[in-house]
Amino acid sequence: MSRRMLSATGNRQSATGRPTPARAARGPAGKEARIAASRHAVGRAGSPSRPSPPFSGFPKDTVTFLRALARNNNEEWLEANRTRYEAALLTPARQCVVSVGEALHAEGCRVVADPRVNGSIFRIARDRRFRPDVPPYKTHLALLWWAEGVRMAQPSFYLQINGKGVELGVGLPEIPRDRLPGFRRWLVEGDNAKQFLRTMDVATEAGAEWTLRQLARPPQEFRGLDGARAEAVRYVGGWGGWTFEAHPPELFTPGFTAWLAETWRPLIPFWRVFTEGLSASTQGCAVPERPTARKARPPTRVNGG
Repeated sequence: MSRRMLSATGNRQSATGRPTPARAARGPAGKEARIAASRHAVGRAGSPSRPSPPFSGFPKDTVTFLRALARNNNEEWLEANRTRYEAALLTPARQCVVSVGEALHAEGCRVVADPRVNGSIFRIARDRRFRPDVPPYKTHLALLWWAEGVRMAQPSFYLQINGKGVELGVGLPEIPRDRLPGFRRWLVEGDNAKQFLRTMDVATEAGAEWTLRQLARPPQEFRGLDGARAEAVRYVGGWGGWTFEAHPPELFTPGFTAWLAETWRPLIPFWRVFTEGLSASTQGCAVPERPTARKARPPTRVNGG
């Protein structure tokens, strides 16, 4: 199987700029539920209406703009081209988010399609708090559709458009640490591990390439396993997908939605099984706490005489 392995302590940001996992969401579960409920989950009653006009493909200026931004990566240039940025990137991106979300829902994938920046649309501005010397803007457009739940903590469908081509991915860069124990418990039940790995093999046979994060060996409590279970419990996160060095003609047509759904199709079984496993990890599959050793009581003093 063609999979590029990363150590579990490897770099969290891929060279291609794929999304990295956010830290585990803080605060009560009720807050997370309210955030998720406020987003557009395709197929959910009461979801926002489709942007008008409907998605008709990205304009050719999307690519031209991204190439120009790479040559003029500064705040002054972007502000001078703000109207063009809206027309070439943001407006078609919003329409694409909803159109593709509906197509994935038709495939049986209940995903969140939130047509807002910091929803399904990644911000174009870089976070330079810890890297002030890097250019201020990303030179690609990135979109995300994730399984219902907290963004960047669920298996997702990913699209990146850059000045040279497009990248497609399905997966989750890193499983949140608090869900890993339950996910591993799920993997060792029945034939779940074989099914999980088989979906990856099927996608590989269809040409998908993998960037995976894996432990060097199974965690301590799973050291006695072998075969598929021993391999699967080493999984920490990763993506399967394709890199296209040229822009497909469909990118600029209404047929881009169908092209995406068809291209992703070999990875949909992986998304479904992965989503099932992570869902189970929140339903009572947590690793039981080890009993703590009791402190020895001090000897009872007996007064003499």
